[in-house]
Amino acid sequence: MRIPSYQFSSYHFPRLALLAFVSMLAMGVGVIVALLADIQERFGFPTWSLGLLAGISFTFTLIANLWLAPLADRGWERPLIGLGAVFAILSMFWMVVAAALWQWVAARALLGLSEGILMGSARRVMLSWDPEEQGKALSSLLVAFMVGFLLGPPVGGVLNGFDSRLPFLLPAVAGTVLLPFLLFVEPGDYERVAVRLKRRSLISRPGFLSGLLLAAVPWLSIGVLDATWARFLTDLGADPLVIGVGFLALALPSIFVTPLSGRLADRMNPVKLGLIAAVAELPLIAIFGWAESVAVLLVFAALHSASWSIATPPGQAAVAKVSPPGQAAEAQGLVEACGLVMASIGAFAAAPIYDAAGPEFLFAATAAVLAVMPLTVFGRRNIWRGAFG
Repeated sequence: MRIPSYQFSSYHFPRLALLAFVSMLAMGVGVIVALLADIQERFGFPTWSLGLLAGISFTFTLIANLWLAPLADRGWERPLIGLGAVFAILSMFWMVVAAALWQWVAARALLGLSEGILMGSARRVMLSWDPEEQGKALSSLLVAFMVGFLLGPPVGGVLNGFDSRLPFLLPAVAGTVLLPFLLFVEPGDYERVAVRLKRRSLISRPGFLSGLLLAAVPWLSIGVLDATWARFLTDLGADPLVIGVGFLALALPSIFVTPLSGRLADRMNPVKLGLIAAVAELPLIAIFGWAESVAVLLVFAALHSASWSIATPPGQAAVAKVSPPGQAAEAQGLVEACGLVMASIGAFAAAPIYDAAGPEFLFAATAAVLAVMPLTVFGRRNIWRGAFG
């Protein structure tokens, strides 16, 4: 039974605790993304290591989503949330003392694993609390992540000016403080099925693949930006503090657009909404590489962020609407896993392409690859129209 929003319930405090920890996790992700170029220069790492440092996190988040997220549908939500939280804290403390490249890579891998474990279970819990408003539930979790990611770069940029260890120490300590409050997180009631659909059968449900493509494929641009954003801004003359503040333009629109997109996805055909946003996103990505100043690049980033935020929640909501209630975590894990494959490809490939061919070619090629997604979804319109009306 859905709990009216105006009534106090036992879910309110656990919801706040869970969303707060998700924001802390995202702050750690935002800090390291913003300081990648600074870390590279401080320790003398080669340029190709930027792709490795960005991509390894996506790879381990992918592993967690494919093989650990389905356990959340079988009553393991609380242990998985606890395990993911502990891994996140340990990874941030490790970054405080890391010096060698292998240490940074291992710490990033652990952070990626923690993100996959925690977020996969958190989506299952959020859907159990709001079964009738799936778009709203998933978008609120995404907003919490984006808020933390938004705070990470400027906070990290300021703290880095005092001590290079402080940007990683702050989220580690904050996570340690929040950890006990996660004990209050209890999932709501939902159907646990004895017979589960195989993943191939799950993906073949009408509307599932279209939603998956809309939610997952745009992550290619996230991987590209994750690996090259700090480098690109540095090459345009920005220092770490400006890079941190610049992330406001990249993430701030998402804070306002994502909740609206989630609510709209609950009230209209989510695939049609996501398809319109995906088409609008393509030229915004293509022109990234032509920015000749930090100010122009930040304008492009804000527009891209808004379009990405409209496309992704409807795709997630579409998958949630056509998935069996007892396999919601596995379904969302598949979406996240596919997104992470795209992000990993983007992250691993972006730095070498940027180094060899420059930003103009990199972002034009990214837009060209992304164009395959709306074409595929539109080609399946008879299927998703039948699923969502």
